[in-house]
Amino acid sequence: MKIHYLFVFFFVLLTLVHFGALFLLESITVGTVAAIGYAVHCKFMECCSDEYILHDMKLLKDEMKHSLYGQQIAQNIVLSAIQSHVNHPNPRKPLALSFHGLPGTGKTYVVSMIAKSLFKLGVKSKHYYFFNGRNDFPSDLKTDLYQMILIDKIERALNSCEQSLFVFDEVDKMPSGVLDALVPFLDYTSYGDNKNRKAIFIFLSNTGSTEIVDRMIKLWQEGKNRDDISIQDFEPLIEIGAFNEKGGFHKSGTIESKLIDHHVPFLPMEEKHVIMCIKDVFRHWGDHNPNNNLIKEVLTHVTYGPPPYNIYSTGGCKRLDYKVSSVLFKDDFN
Repeated sequence: MKIHYLFVFFFVLLTLVHFGALFLLESITVGTVAAIGYAVHCKFMECCSDEYILHDMKLLKDEMKHSLYGQQIAQNIVLSAIQSHVNHPNPRKPLALSFHGLPGTGKTYVVSMIAKSLFKLGVKSKHYYFFNGRNDFPSDLKTDLYQMILIDKIERALNSCEQSLFVFDEVDKMPSGVLDALVPFLDYTSYGDNKNRKAIFIFLSNTGSTEIVDRMIKLWQEGKNRDDISIQDFEPLIEIGAFNEKGGFHKSGTIESKLIDHHVPFLPMEEKHVIMCIKDVFRHWGDHNPNNNLIKEVLTHVTYGPPPYNIYSTGGCKRLDYKVSSVLFKDDFN
């Protein structure tokens, strides 16, 4: 990086000479040249600046409204939490969200929407950091090592840009104790003289899924409309379930110290929601008006549970791309 800025310095210097402005150099400070160099650098490389940090909340709202199905609780909480956090000039702590639910209910999808609304380059931004519990922390015997690596990466990231986004996927596959390394970063008395208050941490896991489904069944039996349920119906159950289930949140200080701002439930998906996802996939393949027979054929590949009710898709909208493509192109292989 120092070599790069040296190159920029000489580039600016040669430009000034080319235009006959050498006499101005005496009045130009090193800081001015550095600022010019940084500006030139940011024209070609991503920086931690308004040009690349977007905070486009309208985009996030529109994408969640039109592309996220059956998740009104998640939509409302995530949008309000992200919007209030990024718009506050001096938040008291980093924002920490934990997404819980069955596979295929939209957790990873929402993360991609958030990244797209925060960064010009979306998930390809260098300020977006993704950790997978299964791949990045595979051994229960290396918790101390993982903690040191994690602390180093997060410190470097925050020193580079305090508005970084950290995503931890498959938290339920992580060794317990690893996430305790995050406590100093998430606390109100946070790391680096509060440099990281604008950061966002998001955790994705299947923990709490059993509690979510059980509560949904109970509410359904009581005749409660899906649109009328609220976060209060789920959050205490999810927090307890995540804290006690095996995985990254097991007995974690992030939960015990109440550092997670919202435990967000992603509700199990009914057939009507799966149909919406199926139509999206057909549009992806160029069929903008699939007939009911095609949709019904795809639905035959979808399994439902829990028994004896069988009203929620066990895989949500996951793997529908393969199911739709197999229906669309089955004649090509006959």
